[in-house]
Amino acid sequence: MEKIRDKLSKINENWNKFYINKEFFQKKINFTDEVKINYYGDLNFYLTDTLSLIKNFDHIDTDEDYISNIIVLLQVIYTHQDLIDELLYIFKLCHSELKDKNPNRQIRNELIGHPVSRDKKGKLKSSVLFDIMNKSKDTINYTKYSSLNNFKPSVETYKVEDILSNHYLFLNKYLDLILKKNDENISEYQKKLNKIFTIPLNNQFCYIKYFDKNLISNLAYIFENESLEYYYINMRKHRRYLFCLKQYKKVLLEVIRDIPTKTNYYHLIKSYDYEQLNKKDSVFTIDFYLDKYKENKLVYKELLNMKNNKSNNKEYYASLNFLWNYESSKPFNN
Repeated sequence: MEKIRDKLSKINENWNKFYINKEFFQKKINFTDEVKINYYGDLNFYLTDTLSLIKNFDHIDTDEDYISNIIVLLQVIYTHQDLIDELLYIFKLCHSELKDKNPNRQIRNELIGHPVSRDKKGKLKSSVLFDIMNKSKDTINYTKYSSLNNFKPSVETYKVEDILSNHYLFLNKYLDLILKKNDENISEYQKKLNKIFTIPLNNQFCYIKYFDKNLISNLAYIFENESLEYYYINMRKHRRYLFCLKQYKKVLLEVIRDIPTKTNYYHLIKSYDYEQLNKKDSVFTIDFYLDKYKENKLVYKELLNMKNNKSNNKEYYASLNFLWNYESSKPFNN
């Protein structure tokens, strides 16, 4: 079952990386209000946590051992089938076929789910009981009394090995279908991502907004769509805006191509000061830092701009980015 475990892990990795936060992927699946609460995680972990129960019978020293081994195996298989159907629904795929679930599901329903079965009119159809006289670690044996056989006893025997094999094939088939759809969605997404580099800078922001608005906007205020458009319009007025656009290009390349870029950035303020200014600390106010850095005209000017635009995130964080990701041929000594 390790291959099945690996496939569940890969699906979970895809879910956390792409589906849970990106609208592009959410539109490809049944991302309902129920799915938004992320009950998907419960499904995946329940499947993973119970895989170890899909195994041969360990020992059957007593009748109780035999019965409990049968119940655990068949009930877990039955539950797995239902959970796989839930996953298929989430990923907008057809439910599993009954022929793939049987005979395992039929055995479970007959022996565990409805040991006494009646038709819609309440008439007895069949009854079963465990054949403990012929208990074996290799087979599931039970006696069935069916109306189709005039309620004469018939012994039903199924190899545990066959039941395990059938379930493995079932899990493998439908997890592969989910992974195939994942791969198709990811491939399409990557193509759209790479298209960004062919689009003029001033049109990239709108493209990203409608394609994947959270691509980098959640990384910093300066990467929000409105901020980037503002910096583009004003990039000739001050270097702080140009610095924001350069930082955007750098981060975009890293996110899309997963390639770290080398740049000569220097910090004009201390790391702790940056952290406090970034969260707009109420104790260490901008006035405190204006006094601290009053001897440096470059820093002082940006801090003053931040003070005058404390409620304007576009300006405030443009100046903060300027102070933290300053481009120069040599570092500023503070």
